[in-house]
Amino acid sequence: RVAITAGGFQRMYRWFLFWMYEMRFFIMFMLANKRVPLMGRLHGAIQNAVHNQMRKHIRKTVKDPELAKKLTPTYPMGCKRITPSDSYLQAYNRDNVELETDGIESFTKTGIKTKNGTERQHDIIVYATGFDLIGSVNAFEIRGKDGKILSEVHGDAPTAYLACTHDVCPNFFMIGGPGVVLGHNTVIYMGECQMTYIRSGLEYMLLNKIKSVKLKESSHQSYQEWVKYTMQNKVFEGDRYCQGWYRNKRGINWTFWPSNLICFWWNTLRFDSENYDIVR
Repeated sequence: RVAITAGGFQRMYRWFLFWMYEMRFFIMFMLANKRVPLMGRLHGAIQNAVHNQMRKHIRKTVKDPELAKKLTPTYPMGCKRITPSDSYLQAYNRDNVELETDGIESFTKTGIKTKNGTERQHDIIVYATGFDLIGSVNAFEIRGKDGKILSEVHGDAPTAYLACTHDVCPNFFMIGGPGVVLGHNTVIYMGECQMTYIRSGLEYMLLNKIKSVKLKESSHQSYQEWVKYTMQNKVFEGDRYCQGWYRNKRGINWTFWPSNLICFWWNTLRFDSENYDIVR
């Protein structure tokens, strides 16, 4: 006889969700590899099946066929942020909800004027245009070695080694830095992995009586080359399929971790002192 406690069941359920979402990365975010014909065709068939299922869901949920067509994305899933909801599509079936796809020309005293010349009156306007990612990364001034200001080093495409540290700042660690965003699983686990890495680094410094650690510039550069290479063949890489807040005006996606969570867990298991300049 096998008894599973409530805590054990919760752990099993959490692992089920984790692996289910990890599979979403391989199925949806990685583009089919045409260089491997058999696997590429299989991968492409699975992706098409998922996209067709989602299109079918939209058509089934939204009663107006023309409206359902407007609400159906023309880009691959994952190119923009996936926002699951039990009420968003259903809201368009209400009489007091309307979808306007024309661009905004200007705000007026009583509402909004669209580019086709139509003026609409509104009591309340929710100005929700996205995130200020550069502002959040550079929330306060950080000065590193030789007085370098980290925000100036970042420019319009901030970088961080494992989204955790930078080569201009000695003894500097952070959680949720550039390159930590996910589209398929929980970013909370990314933070947990980063905490493991930071704790390992602090333990290394204390046990070895080290005054300072600073990421090597060469290690940071090699890491960024790996990120750029790994970002290839992903739906969120650049502006090829769509535009969104993941990328800057030059089409560079500096916000995303380019691989799966298992890869990030593996790379943050221990503090890799060989990639740091050590001062004792």
